[in-house]
Amino acid sequence: MKKTLIALAVASVAAASVAQAATVYDKDGTSLAVYGRVQSVIYSADTGNTGAQSEYGDNSLDTSARLGLDMRTQLAPWVAGFAKAEWEAANGDDGEGPDDFNGRYLWVGLDFGQFGSVKFGKFEDAIKYAIAPTDIYEDFGCVAQLGNDDRRAGQVMYEWSGYGVDVKLSGQTANNNQQVDGAYYADGEDLDINAGGAIALGYTSPDVLFGPISVKAGYSYAQFQQSDEAAYAGLDGGKASYDEYNQWAASLSWGSDVGFYTAVMYSNRDFTMYDNRKATYNDDYAVQGVEFVLRYTFQNGMSVFGGYQWQNVDMDGTGNPDVDASVVNLEFDYQITPNFKVWTEARWDVDTDEGYDDVTNGVTNYEEDVYSIGARYTF
Repeated sequence: MKKTLIALAVASVAAASVAQAATVYDKDGTSLAVYGRVQSVIYSADTGNTGAQSEYGDNSLDTSARLGLDMRTQLAPWVAGFAKAEWEAANGDDGEGPDDFNGRYLWVGLDFGQFGSVKFGKFEDAIKYAIAPTDIYEDFGCVAQLGNDDRRAGQVMYEWSGYGVDVKLSGQTANNNQQVDGAYYADGEDLDINAGGAIALGYTSPDVLFGPISVKAGYSYAQFQQSDEAAYAGLDGGKASYDEYNQWAASLSWGSDVGFYTAVMYSNRDFTMYDNRKATYNDDYAVQGVEFVLRYTFQNGMSVFGGYQWQNVDMDGTGNPDVDASVVNLEFDYQITPNFKVWTEARWDVDTDEGYDDVTNGVTNYEEDVYSIGARYTF
């Protein structure tokens, strides 16, 4: 295999969600690239990854697909317009109707070259940059990464990079039914957001032995659409219990896509609650955690990695829970060609407090030992 193909293969091991876009149009400064993937994954019982598993606790085979478009056009010598649209399709037989085909990422923006870029649409806020270095697993990672799945509509982000430094600033406008990781007492972790914002900074050094060293940190804030009266009355399906959250996170990584890679990440998301006497828990609480990963990727596209993940839920007030989840992950990947990959992953409970999954209202399943076996075609 040519060296360029090997590099392309191992890059997708480190960033499985990054597809290999094919440029289908490129003329006079305007381009259109299409990318996507189709995958099938066998999940063990009680993983909660599919509707059947979450309802009955059975083993199952889940097949899904993604399709994306990257667009760019030169507006002037100093500015270009760009856009992205990415959709995800589920099995199609789970009875969810329109939810079987969702907009995963949607944005439009302006690129000012050395002065940075700005984009508007649906994506994670700036703190995603700070927590991403430990997000290397296919299925069971991100135990401590609150914000990893917070792809929200109504966002704006400014990004600038230079001299090894990255700066990201994001703002959130009002939008209903948005994902909020850690909002365990809202229906589906969905809340109505009033406003929010985030900032992230990082520095990546030149190669040091195994590869570059990166230091990243971020802060995120969100305020929710409630009133004291609605919260006290227990209205709006429990959503009214949430007032706001403050989160900060930091990470350190060392290595590259080929060879040795390691990273550690700490995150803390602190929720402020209204006094809702009808809620399961109505005191403020924090969800914090640490993730440590270690990976080695061979030149032939094989990769072995694992690590330790810890999450803590600490609720204020006398007699309220303060519980810990501790798990160990192990995964083996083989990028057979740049387009085809197989993997197997397992996660073991090592010291999770009994009843942890009940405290998180069934959102987590860290008390269960789980595994997956998957295959993916990327185009």
